[in-house]
Amino acid sequence: MRKAPLVAAINDLSGFGHCSLAVAMPVLSVMGLQCCPLPTAILSNHTGYDSCYFEDLTAAMPQYFREWQKLSLEFAGVYTGFLGSAEQVDIVVDIIAKLRQSEPQPLIFVDPVLGDNGKPYATCTPELCNAMRKLAERADVITPNITEACLLLGRDYPGERIDEAAALKLVKELAALGGKRVVLTGIRAKRDTVANLGFDAAQNHFYWVEEPMVEPAFAGAGDVFASVLCGALLSGRDMQAALEQAAFFVYLAAKNTAETGGSAQDGLNFEPYLKMI
Repeated sequence: MRKAPLVAAINDLSGFGHCSLAVAMPVLSVMGLQCCPLPTAILSNHTGYDSCYFEDLTAAMPQYFREWQKLSLEFAGVYTGFLGSAEQVDIVVDIIAKLRQSEPQPLIFVDPVLGDNGKPYATCTPELCNAMRKLAERADVITPNITEACLLLGRDYPGERIDEAAALKLVKELAALGGKRVVLTGIRAKRDTVANLGFDAAQNHFYWVEEPMVEPAFAGAGDVFASVLCGALLSGRDMQAALEQAAFFVYLAAKNTAETGGSAQDGLNFEPYLKMI
């Protein structure tokens, strides 16, 4: 019996709130992949609430991975999310280097969690930004939002409402960092839609996917999008099909959550739609 392909998901684990590993694990699993979590931190709930318990796991990460090495695990993908320090990024860069010593090489999928709505997160120091650029150089796919794109590039934040030409310029500059494929998320080129722009540097090809905008902005929606996109690419879909699947899934979940009075802070109620992917 064929084993499900393994994905090393390096991200934080929040006990409540639809985000990070709490999203990646069910999404990747239902898409036929075995999600192997490597937690960077444990939180009682995500940091969008008034308070939370937070346990940093930086010191545990190298030994955690060494135990995986003893098992001779072969990973189809590495999917990174929240990395709270430059030290954690350096650990991940080392993990990627070790995994790339064998064939076939895993897909390196990096969601550079640095900020949103024009503001860096509290953990986003200049040292972390510099380290994240090194990680982006080694990625096969990166999925920054506009805030994160500007932080990676050292540019001023232009707002979410940028036109297609400005978005194209951003993804080309991001690709110049070294990443093979770039997906710029959360683009508000029009008042009533949200778009995602993909760019394949090797083929010099762009992919533009739009869905209706749903208010309010739900916490963790980017994690849901990135998880579906990662799963779709690892399942063999091309970039256009993967983007369409991820964007449509987020739209359906957001529409349902808004219509049923779900809390923006609690995130997307995506579970009813898992059977679709």
